[in-house]
Parts: sequence; structure tokens; C-alpha cells
Amino acid sequence: MRGLVDIEALIRKAAPLVEQNRGEYTSRQRTFKENREDKLLFFGKIYDIDINRKGEKYDISLEENRIRLNMPKSVATKDLEYEYLIKWIKNRLVEILYHYLAIYERVMKVSIGKIYVKNHKARWASYSPRHNINFNIRLAALPENITEYIVVHELAHALEPNHSRKFWYIVENFCPDYKERRNELTRLSSIVSKNKIWQKMVAS
Repeated sequence: MRGLVDIEALIRKAAPLVEQNRGEYTSRQRTFKENREDKLLFFGKIYDIDINRKGEKYDISLEENRIRLNMPKSVATKDLEYEYLIKWIKNRLVEILYHYLAIYERVMKVSIGKIYVKNHKARWASYSPRHNINFNIRLAALPENITEYIVVHELAHALEPNHSRKFWYIVENFCPDYKERRNELTRLSSIVSKNKIWQKMVAS
């Protein structure tokens, strides 16, 4: 972002949103209650997956603790179930990303170019000099409050490119509990990496 940025003015304007986030954090936060590698981790919850390979068409329905996937009986390749599932998950993630981007682009007074969702091996997200943001598809495994922190983190790079003291000052003022969320991200990273369904989906 070009020119001088009045950080204090941004913080004052964003204060109502920050307080709302602080108050809603506990009720919004979800954690994995069990580490089951054979179940799907989806936005902070664990789901059983029921696959019907004798359906008429592709269809996915989301229930309380279960995701039902119908596949056309004409499909011969078993692994196509994961290809379809990852596309469906990607669409859900993009919706959430755009939701948070719309909020924080406004309150942080920044603008970005394009967003991309990719299968990154290491990074959860990255901000490019062209103002584009790359997000890791595995964010869809994590609680939404972690995705919110990632969005704030990347948009802060539009105001301060480096991880300087000023950068973390910006992040903290728009996401006051960012340290807790960052620690939770670290803890959950190993769980996601070991999840068998996610391994199959990103390999498809």
C-alpha cells in the first residue's frame, strides 16, 4: 500500500469489530476433540464420511457429524471420490475467505488483487508483491477463527511487508488474541498433516 498509513485511525475505526471478535472468540472457537486419522477434519470439527457409489450423480450433503457423498455408479475409479470432495471443500473455503476478506479489507483500509487456493506443502498463506494472496487448501481443516487470523495476518502485509514490530502491532490490534490462535495453529498443524483423508484428497 502506497503512502503513509494512519495506524491509530485504523485501530479506532476497527475498535467495535475487535471488541466483537474478542467477545465471540470463546463461543466460536472449536477444537478437535479426538485425533481420528480416518475421519475428515472440516473447519474444526470431525466428520464421518459415508460414500454411496451407486448414485445417479455427484452430490454432497453435510449433516451434524457426517458428510454423505453420492457418486454416479458409472464412475470406475475409486479415487475420484476424493477429487470431487476436495473441489467441494475448496468452494466452502473460498466462501469463508471472501467473507473475512470483505470485513478486514474495509476496516484495515487495504485492497488486494486475486486470491488463490492451492495445495501448499509448508505455508498456510502468502502475500505477493502484486497484492495477491495464496491460501493453503488445508485451512479448510481448521476452525474458522484460525482462518480469520490468517486473513488478518496476510492483509497486514499490505501495510507492512516485513514481520517487524510494526507488523505485529497491526495484527494484534485487529486480532488481539492472535498469539493464542497462532499457537493453536501450530498445535493443529501436525494433526492435519497426519489425517489420512486429507492426505488422499490433496494427492488426488
